[in-house]
Amino acid sequence: MFFQSLRSWSRRYRRKLSQFVFHRLLHADDSPHQLALGVAIGVFVAFTPTVGLQMVIAGFLSWLFRANKAASLPMVWISNPATLIPLYWYCYRIGCAILALDPIGHEWWEQLAMPPVGWWAKVHFFWSRFLEIAGPVWLGGCVVGFVCGYACYSIVYRMIWYYRKTEGGSPSKPGKNLPDES
Repeated sequence: MFFQSLRSWSRRYRRKLSQFVFHRLLHADDSPHQLALGVAIGVFVAFTPTVGLQMVIAGFLSWLFRANKAASLPMVWISNPATLIPLYWYCYRIGCAILALDPIGHEWWEQLAMPPVGWWAKVHFFWSRFLEIAGPVWLGGCVVGFVCGYACYSIVYRMIWYYRKTEGGSPSKPGKNLPDES
């Protein structure tokens, strides 16, 4: 009984949350370009290995390119603790393929599990291991982020434009075709 009511409440909450988010996005006082660009920037930043700074970076880039900040910030949550390892592993493999590098093997992981003794030796050890994979991860993340961001831009732009056009208004901004009340 308890789990059924919890499941029912969860479904209602998710439905209302998604309706709220989509309503806010579709009726925001920005053009479809600004909204879709905000989503694309957020998706791009989500694939970069900048965990902990992604929301700040997405907000700054949205401000810089005059995109919708509210649309970009939730998109960086694509990379979260549950998706981090598979996401960046995929980006690493793409980066290795582009740079024609052999991906790290099992020996690399075994060495990573046994760092040297001493604070400075450990810092040097982990920093050098990080630098071995940083280039491919960044390159792969930027390429995958750009491709996914472009796809999201195209889809979101068309969805918003079509929604606003079918609602009888102007596709550029909501309420633009309303008569003046003067």
